[in-house]
Formats: sequence, structure tokens, C-alpha cells
Amino acid sequence: MARSFSPDAAGRALAAGLVAPDAEVVRLTQVHGRIALTFEEPARKRRSSVLGTADAMITNQQNVLLAVASADCVPIVLADPETGWIAAVHAGWRGTAARVLDAALDALAARGVRPENLCAALGPSISRDRYEVGPEVVAALRNAYREVGVPADAVRKGRADRHFVDIAAFNEAALRARGVGAERIATSGLCTASTPDLPSWRRDGAGAGRILTGIVRL
Repeated sequence: MARSFSPDAAGRALAAGLVAPDAEVVRLTQVHGRIALTFEEPARKRRSSVLGTADAMITNQQNVLLAVASADCVPIVLADPETGWIAAVHAGWRGTAARVLDAALDALAARGVRPENLCAALGPSISRDRYEVGPEVVAALRNAYREVGVPADAVRKGRADRHFVDIAAFNEAALRARGVGAERIATSGLCTASTPDLPSWRRDGAGAGRILTGIVRL
């Protein structure tokens, strides 16, 4: 993570930090949508590439680092130690309302991944008490998750018609609803807007840096 964000340099630094210095770093052109793409080619050493326009991607290739960028949105990584499939997901409120995480889970399920075998980690994102939104956001999320057991305190009343929303809680609820055990879900507990060393679009505006979150199969 850095205030001045260079995707290629950040990707190489992340690869080194994950003890995969020669990994191919694969990123996305993120658009807050629901599309999940699959990376199926063998890795090429020290290459950085953009897979396409999407907000989730999966692979079972070794030495391929899947990386998503965020600055308040929820970065999510998934791994199935049984089959070797991994995934990286970028979930802002729009992607969360579009059920982008479910798109990744659907893509994994189509390749034989059982949700009870998955391990999931949610990286730093903006916390509920720092994320006040309008009624259209709350309506979109509640409509999309009306059959999911989202904790009641994921949404708290704010000023007038506004509410404070915990986007991470919606995604965690989606994981549990699909059969991922609570004991297999890890969260960072870090709020981007409340942590000075982390970038936050809500706090810093367009000049915010990015967090690069990734996963690699060694």
C-alpha cells in the first residue's frame, strides 16, 4: 500500500511479501460489477497483466498472484486446499449489492469447489460507523440480501434518511449463507477511514492510494 500507487510496483512488492517473487501478477480493470473471470494459462515469471474488466477472478494455476485494489471497498480472497482453486474479489457497495462474491463462489462451484472446504479472508475496509450512505444504498443492499442472515447491526440509523452501513458484514453473511463455516472466515478488523496509514476514498478523496490484496497458489 502507498499513497502514490503504482500497480506494477505494488504487485511485485506483494508477490515478494507472499514469498512468490517470480509469480505472475494478475489484476483487473475494476468497475464495481458482478463479473468473475478465470485465469487458466500457466504462469509466466515476473509478468504483470490485466485479465479483463471485472471485479472477481479465480484460478487453479500455480505461481499466479491474483490481486485486487481497494480504498474502502472490501477485498476478499478465497482458497480451497482440496482442489487448489483460489479467488480474489473486490466488493464495494455496488458490487456487494450485485452479489459479486456469489459470482466468484458460483464460478468455483462450477469447478468442483465445495463451500465447506473454502477458507476466506476479508481485508481492511471502511467500517460501519465511518460509512454513512443514502437510502438508495440501503434499499439496494436489503433487496439483494433479503434471504440472507445479515446481522441487524450491519445497518445503523444515521441523520435524517441516511444510514451507516457495514459492507463487510454483508459479504461475510453471504459466505456463511453459502456454507463457508464461520471458523474458516478471517477478518482484518481494520477500518480504512479510521487508520491513518491506510488509504480511504471517503476520507482522502480522489488522491487516496490503494491497498493491493492478493492470493497465490505456490
